[in-house]
Amino acid sequence: MIAVTFATMKRRLTLALLLLSAVSAFAQTPAATPAPDPKITTLGSDLHALARIADLSKNLPDSRQVLLAIIDANVESMRTRRDDGTYQWASLQREEAGRVSDEKTIERVSTEQELRYVTISAPNAYRVLVTVPPKRSLVSANNRVYIRNVIVDSTGFDGKTTHQEIPVNAWVNPGDANGTALPDIGKSVKATAELGVESGEKRAVAEVALIQAKLVDDPNSPYFPAIRRLLQIRDIAAAKEIQRGPLKSTIDEALLSLPGELDKRAAEQARALEDRKVANGTITPADASPDVVKAIEEVSRMLNGTLQEQSDARAKLQQLIETLHPPATPQ
Repeated sequence: MIAVTFATMKRRLTLALLLLSAVSAFAQTPAATPAPDPKITTLGSDLHALARIADLSKNLPDSRQVLLAIIDANVESMRTRRDDGTYQWASLQREEAGRVSDEKTIERVSTEQELRYVTISAPNAYRVLVTVPPKRSLVSANNRVYIRNVIVDSTGFDGKTTHQEIPVNAWVNPGDANGTALPDIGKSVKATAELGVESGEKRAVAEVALIQAKLVDDPNSPYFPAIRRLLQIRDIAAAKEIQRGPLKSTIDEALLSLPGELDKRAAEQARALEDRKVANGTITPADASPDVVKAIEEVSRMLNGTLQEQSDARAKLQQLIETLHPPATPQ
C-alpha cells in the first residue's frame, strides 16, 4: 500500500513538473507581431511620394492633379465604400458641401395655370434653394418671385424612388432666398421649381439650386486621425495659390503620426550623429564610461610627476589604448 502510494505521488509530481515546464515555456514565448495594416502601409508610401513632389516640383500648380489624386485615393480607401455607395467610416450630413444651380428669367404671372419650370439635378442633395438676386441685370432692378410648388424625384441609397410635390406658396423679394428641405438625403435628386412674377411687366431673374450634403468622417474610425491630416493636406493642395512651406510641413507631420515613424526618424538622427562624431573625431561625455575617465585622469596626474611616474603613465596610456581599440576584423 505504501509502495503504491509512493508511485502514485511520484507520477503526480512528474506530471506537475511537466505542466509547470509547459506553462513556463508558453509564458516565455514572445507574442506574435501583428501584421501591418495594408492601408497604413500604402498611406506611408504615398505620403513619401507627396513629400517628394512638394520638395522637387518646380511649379506646384502643375502637380495639383497628381497631389489630389493620391490624397483622394487614400481617403476613399480608408472610408471603405460599400456596394450601395455609402461608407463604413463616413456618412452624409445635412451640411453644405456644394451646390448645383441654374439661373433663369421668370416671365409667367403667378396667377397663370402653368408657371415657369426650372429643373436641376444633383447627387447627395437635401435642400432646394430659390434665390432672387438684387438686380436682374447691371442696370435693371429685379422683381420678387412667387414659388408655387417644388416637385422632387429622388432615388435613395436603398434604390427606392420617391415622387413628391411640396407646396411652398411663398414670395421671395430681391436679395432674399427661400429654402425647401427634403425629408431625406437623396443619392440622386431631380427638383423642379414652379416660379412666377406679379405681372407681365415685372419680369424677374431667379436662381434655383440643390444643396449637396457633406461627407463627415466617423471619429470612431481607426483611420480618423489619418483622414483628418489628409484633408488638411488636401485643403492646401486645392487652394488657388499652393504654399510650398505649409504643404511640406503638413505632409511631414502626417508622416510622423504613422506608427513607428517617429522612432525610426529618431534612430536615423542618432546614427547620423554617431557618424558625424566618428568623422570629426569629436568626444562627448557619453563616449567614455566612468572607469575609462578615471584611468585617463590618473595618467594625466602621473604625467606631471617624477620621471618614473611619467614613464609609467606612458605605459598605462598605451595599455588603455590597446584595451579600448576595437579588435581587428579577421581576413
